[in-house]
Amino acid sequence: PTMLVAGGCAISTVGEINFSLAGMCLCFASNIFRSIKVTLQQKLLTGDSKSKFDPCALLFWISLPCFVVMMIASLATEGLAPYKQVAMMDHEQRKSLIIAVFVSCANATALNLSQLFVTKDLGAVGSQLVAQCKSVLTVLGGMAIFGETFTSLEAMGYIQVLIGVYLFGRMEQAGKEKDITSQAESRPLGSISKMPKERYPKSASLESYNTIAPPSDGPPQQSS
Repeated sequence: PTMLVAGGCAISTVGEINFSLAGMCLCFASNIFRSIKVTLQQKLLTGDSKSKFDPCALLFWISLPCFVVMMIASLATEGLAPYKQVAMMDHEQRKSLIIAVFVSCANATALNLSQLFVTKDLGAVGSQLVAQCKSVLTVLGGMAIFGETFTSLEAMGYIQVLIGVYLFGRMEQAGKEKDITSQAESRPLGSISKMPKERYPKSASLESYNTIAPPSDGPPQQSS
């Protein structure tokens, strides 16, 4: 299914009017780094450190170095020009800008958090394959908003992507059911956890029932 999805993505770009070789190379390089990132995220969420990192905690620790890197890149390329432009805005323009930035940050947080939850449940490969389903919506949005063309070859490529994602999902489900069945079969019948013997109350012996509790004003008496 993975090769089926990769082949479908490649077929969907054949015949593209606005195809750019440099753009394709940059996208390929970004996919490599994104794959490394998702693999590390899966290791943190499901490996030995899974008790320390849940999706929310991992997103928090990821955001800190990302903020530092983006600030350094912004200062290196743009300098203080954006901040001077914000300072010259009036109150209404500055308010609209703050609202737009807040909405953008909220959308980014929701998307990254949902991606971490999907990575934790489906794994690095599964999350990347499922993410390819959004390409269909991207193409439909381009056709509706920008009036882009859509060839039959591209349609075949996207259909192949959807089939590959469906087959991968079925394989993952079958694998999980097989693991559950094998664990249930390998578990012995007497594997139910038992309490330690010292925690069980000791059963009274038969001799103890022959002794009657002594009265408060006399010696103990034996039952007949």
